[in-house]
Amino acid sequence: MSYTRKVLVVPLVESGKTYAPDEFAFQVLNLQRTSDGTLAAVRGPCSYTPYTWTSSMYGVYHAMLDQGMRDVLLVRSGDTLYEQTGYSLTGDAFNNIHGDLTETASYKYPDQFCEVGGRIIWTNGIDSALIYDGYIKNNVPFARLMTLGHDRAPNAPTVLGPSSSPSGNFQRSVNDFGYSHPGNIGTISSDLTAISDAASDSTIGMMLEGNWNYAVQFEDAFGNLSPWSAMSSVRVLQEQTKTKFFKERTIFADTYKDLGDSSVTYSDLQRQFWIEGITVGPNGTVARRILRSADTMHRNYDMRLLARIPDNVTTCWPDETADALLGPVGQNYLPTPTFKVMTPFGGGLAIGNTLANPGIVHFSDPGFPGSFRPERFIFPDPNGHEVTGLAVFDGRLLAFTTSNVYAITENEPGVYQSIPVTNGIGCVAPSSIVSTGWGELVWLGRDGFYSYNGENVQYISDAIEDRLRLSNTAKLSRSVAVYNPTMREYVCALPLPGSNIPNYIFTYDGIGWREQNHDRSYRSLCVTRDDRKYVLAASEYVNENNVVVLDHETRDYPSSIVSFRYRSRFLKIDGSGLTRFNAATIYVGFLESSSAKITVNAYRNGRLDEVIATGELTLMADDRPGPYSTSVIGTAKALSPRLFWRRFDMHLRSVDSFSFELVGQPADGEYLHIAAFAFDGVVASERGARIMKG
Repeated sequence: MSYTRKVLVVPLVESGKTYAPDEFAFQVLNLQRTSDGTLAAVRGPCSYTPYTWTSSMYGVYHAMLDQGMRDVLLVRSGDTLYEQTGYSLTGDAFNNIHGDLTETASYKYPDQFCEVGGRIIWTNGIDSALIYDGYIKNNVPFARLMTLGHDRAPNAPTVLGPSSSPSGNFQRSVNDFGYSHPGNIGTISSDLTAISDAASDSTIGMMLEGNWNYAVQFEDAFGNLSPWSAMSSVRVLQEQTKTKFFKERTIFADTYKDLGDSSVTYSDLQRQFWIEGITVGPNGTVARRILRSADTMHRNYDMRLLARIPDNVTTCWPDETADALLGPVGQNYLPTPTFKVMTPFGGGLAIGNTLANPGIVHFSDPGFPGSFRPERFIFPDPNGHEVTGLAVFDGRLLAFTTSNVYAITENEPGVYQSIPVTNGIGCVAPSSIVSTGWGELVWLGRDGFYSYNGENVQYISDAIEDRLRLSNTAKLSRSVAVYNPTMREYVCALPLPGSNIPNYIFTYDGIGWREQNHDRSYRSLCVTRDDRKYVLAASEYVNENNVVVLDHETRDYPSSIVSFRYRSRFLKIDGSGLTRFNAATIYVGFLESSSAKITVNAYRNGRLDEVIATGELTLMADDRPGPYSTSVIGTAKALSPRLFWRRFDMHLRSVDSFSFELVGQPADGEYLHIAAFAFDGVVASERGARIMKG
């Protein structure tokens, strides 16, 4: 793996040459790149539904479950998870599906959502993780979420078996007391010479002494299995195959009589057991499994499936199953830990940064995201540093710490290996890790944004490095990001100084950066999984907490039309900046789509603290199509707006560099487009050089 840094080239300008806006942009605020290369004023955000919350917003996630038949939108506000029940102009459009979650202003990582096998997994790193398939019911009108897996084992069952009669004198009375009933459990000896013919003989009998272990295991609605309970044991004592003597008691004396050769058979000696105290499982338990070993004194200690009780009510069960008829060997599992980061992997779920071990990564069974085997884990960092993110890219699982990235491979089932991908480059925000449409993984590190294409890691935030230094570094772990498939952009919200919540947006299209500031806070972002591909955000804004769409607008929404800024880099006419020149005029090409007024400011010689020249440009909207609401078919026209130019005289004398910015706000319902730039200037040292008048 190689590491590269994107080197910024100082833009050079020539008189009479036309430049696209992307060529030397320094700061692009609330402008977005269009398919034809122009910069258009950002549309949005706008409200997704009229529903608002009074508590803080922590999470939003959209999914299409059940092969696209079940549209699910989950929102966490305060201590409650809600599900949208449909659009409604009046009344509630969201229902409470899970409450009593931890709400704290000191959280480290945002809520995380992911899908595994058509089921949504949620975690906040503090409470037990939840799972939802869109249909779980809990005796209420609306669906409820379930705890992912099982956080505890059942209690040990009580097992009853035979014992020896207190007054027995012969072998036939050793297993005839307590819970003593004929059955099929017992180990028969092959040593026929062990049979005793003497009434007082205590030689080992044909049924040998044995021991059997029992345990109970929960099973939930998704097939996830709990840890085994503590084991309970039951025994039988040695016993002869046939009893030759019995004692006949009379009032005067005991008489011993011979019963002959066929008094007792093998099956008369084998017994059955009774299991009671089977723990009733927590909500979501659909079955309990009873596990039993074979005779541990003569075979092995493997726990095998004895029975699956298909309910959560039964508390007792009879057992007369022979050892040879037990089911497959059972699998023990860990209690599902509370974890902070996760990602789908290998058909199951990979989780990391648990409360017990911040540096560990666990792997669930494929298809069962709540079943974690004790042997399926790894510490990616050899020093056990905290895992700050997990992601799958290019077929490999990547585990992030704040200072390194590791690729985890499974060499053989249950055997994992961690290979360093970076050294000194890590991730601080798990929700900033996103795969993009141009084939790179992008994330936020301690000093900026990085990308990974499967071979090389590149630092990509040189252009915004000075603004990143102004962010609230103590709360960068709360940053959230998504990939916007409509705009083909990586979108990341992070906190500015003075804010503990992400409130400033950076977007990256694989080439350059743009910025958005809506005076809102965003704790969570997601993209709808349907054909709309909306970018949704859990938003907080002036006592209005709701879900908004970032890239759409409504004219009556207070923050849909936002002000914008385009600021160029300091431009030179040679690479070293040693040649001084006179910057005379800037020409700005617009599309006929707005009648707004745009302020132009000019700066010189690398200093942004002093505006050297300022002015105002009035735009044209003559070629803009009319509103669709009043358009008449066959009469109205829809066409591409024409390009027109506006001129601003800067009159900058003998400078080594200059910069300019465009600041404004489009009129209501209009969409401003910046298409191109051109300049007039002349080298100051040339004979007769002067500021050009136009």
